[in-house]
Parts: sequence; C-alpha cells; structure tokens
Amino acid sequence: MSLSSYEQQAQAEVEAYFRSAEEGLLGRVSRGLFKPVEAMAERLVPDAALEMAGNAVEAALKGIASVSDRTVDTGAVVRAARKHAEMIDSVADMARQDLRLLDRVAEDVASQHALVASLEGAGCGAGGLALLAADIPLLFGVSLRVVRQLGACYGVDPATPGEAVIAFKVFELACGGTRDRYGELLELDALRDELDGLEPQRRAEKAAVLASLIASREAVKRIVSLLFSRKLLQTIPIAGAVVGAGFNYMFVSDVAETARQVYRRRLLRDKARVEA
Repeated sequence: MSLSSYEQQAQAEVEAYFRSAEEGLLGRVSRGLFKPVEAMAERLVPDAALEMAGNAVEAALKGIASVSDRTVDTGAVVRAARKHAEMIDSVADMARQDLRLLDRVAEDVASQHALVASLEGAGCGAGGLALLAADIPLLFGVSLRVVRQLGACYGVDPATPGEAVIAFKVFELACGGTRDRYGELLELDALRDELDGLEPQRRAEKAAVLASLIASREAVKRIVSLLFSRKLLQTIPIAGAVVGAGFNYMFVSDVAETARQVYRRRLLRDKARVEA
C-alpha cells in the first residue's frame, strides 16, 4: 500500500517530534511556574499529609486502568470516521484509510477529552484540598482513555491482548519528563514486536504478566508525586478552579498529542511494511 504525499510528510513530522530534545509535560512545567509551588509545599505541607494523600491516590489508581478500558468506545470512533468515509464499519477498516481522514477524527477525540478533563479539573479545583486526591485519579482515567481512543482512530483494536500495556507505556512516554523520547519510542516498538510474534494464547499470558509489573512500577509513584505537588496550587481559594481546569486541559492535550504521534507512526510503519 503506497503512502500518499500527506502520509509521507507525516512520516517526517513524526520523526522530528520524537527526536526533538523537548521534554514531556511534567518535565517542562517543573522548570518555572510550579517550582515555587513545590518549594512552598515542602515548607508548609507536612510530610505525613503528603504521604497520606499520595498513598490514597496510588490505591485509587490500581483500578483506573481497568475502568478506563471498559469505557473505551470504538463505536464512537467508527461513527465519527463514517462522517468522512461511509465504507468504514470497524476499527480494522480505519487502518486502511488515508492518514488525513484519521487525523481529523483523532483531533476531534483529543479535543473532546481535553475539554472533559478541563471541566473535571475546574470542579475538583473549586473543592480545594478535599477534592485534590480525587482529581488525580480522574485525570489519569481521562488520559488513559484518550490514549486508547486515539489508538482506535488509527486502526488499533483496544481489546487485543497487550494493547492496554502499550497504551500505558504511551502515557508514560507523554508525561515522563525525559529527553530521550526516541529511545522510549524504540522500546515501544520492541514491546509491540515481541507481542506480535507470539501465538494468541501466549500473547494474552505475556500481556497479563506485563500489566501486573507495570501496575507496581516506580514510574506510577513518581508521576503521582509530581502531579500532586503541582496541583497544590488548586487549594488556593477562587484560583483553584481556574488552575485545575487549565492544568488538566494542558495535561490531557499533551498526552493526546504524544499518543496521536505514536499511533500515526505505527500506522505508517505498518503501511510501509505492506508496501515492501
């Protein structure tokens, strides 16, 4: 299947996106705006309070991934795509469409989730510290869901064993604050290649093992800690709702853009393999 001129240009855009030295969202916001907030939190908020809140958030996160999986709606993605091409009847059909069409659907999906996260952040921000611990799991849930939905936009069936693990790795790539994003992208490629090389039963077993390992990874604790310290600004009266809405919108938009580029690249690589 030959690539269109639009798809050829997209290949270059995706490579440039991941090879740039720009950090992920959490790495960027830690340099400046939220640095004073962290310093203030360290002085004013007791360690015991931070630890208690962090433990509560981590406990809630254990069920977020499975709940997020159950809310993935591939039917909505297919219906959105059919507005542009009537021959699309399933997620598998998405992979055979031109990238320009899929990008339109993906951009709409990303915008919808960013808006939902913004509204959720505004509501929790208005509640101050009492709702802060609830805000982070909800934000994680929206973020993981947008990754799964965007995968479907580019022809990835979210029900396939192992795709939940890959989606979490995409989420981690988006908010990990690392400069070596291309290195992490290659790790994603290796993970997918490993899973694709297994028989269905073996793939499901391998995916289950990987999921249990990722759920207990230190990366989850690190991301929760960073988010919590940055969201302390939400506890300020009146400003909390504005900060919560803005931060959540920025966070989900950043996660969505990384996911969009990951799945664009995956689709284009698959098309190039078929062509070869």
